[in-house]
Amino acid sequence: MASKRQLKKEINMVITDLAGEYLLMRNLVPGVDTEKADAVMYKIIDIRNEFIRRVGANGGKDPKLVAAYYKKLRSDFCQRVDEVLSDFEALTPKD
Repeated sequence: MASKRQLKKEINMVITDLAGEYLLMRNLVPGVDTEKADAVMYKIIDIRNEFIRRVGANGGKDPKLVAAYYKKLRSDFCQRVDEVLSDFEALTPKD
């Protein structure tokens, strides 16, 4: 398992990329509902805060439990990122 520090950096990197996508979509794509886009940004912030907090709680002292905890954490994070990407896709105006 990577260190908690490295995991937090990875989470922040992905969140930064999502925030950049939000800014591009909100400011450069015509026809995007800005209120819905802002709601997606708030969701991104909530995801970041939740997962940074979850990194600190490691599931116990047993190495198997700790490994399972971080595996589930990564899986949950990927799932939430996919939800945000789906939200971005829904915001994109259809031609």
